[in-house]
Amino acid sequence: MSESKFRLWLASLTMGLATSLVLTAAMRKTQFGVWLPGTQPGWMLAWATRLLHPNSAADGIALVTAGNTLFYAWIFSRILRAEILARGSLSRYFLR
Repeated sequence: MSESKFRLWLASLTMGLATSLVLTAAMRKTQFGVWLPGTQPGWMLAWATRLLHPNSAADGIALVTAGNTLFYAWIFSRILRAEILARGSLSRYFLR
């Protein structure tokens, strides 16, 4: 993998993880999980895991956080790729 792709994915995963941790912290603080449909797609991963493995010891919050991280990392990678293709201000960092 080239260095620019590595930087792109590392930045995307970092931003996805940060977004996911903020959502998880807010969910724990408010004791309310789903605000708007589609804002926390990690719930789908947690529900699917619970349906496929009903006696699983997997922590639901950890699955929600992991699912949200992957989803938001994918979203941020699409945003960064569009920025790079448009030769925006971030493209100088990722195209070095």
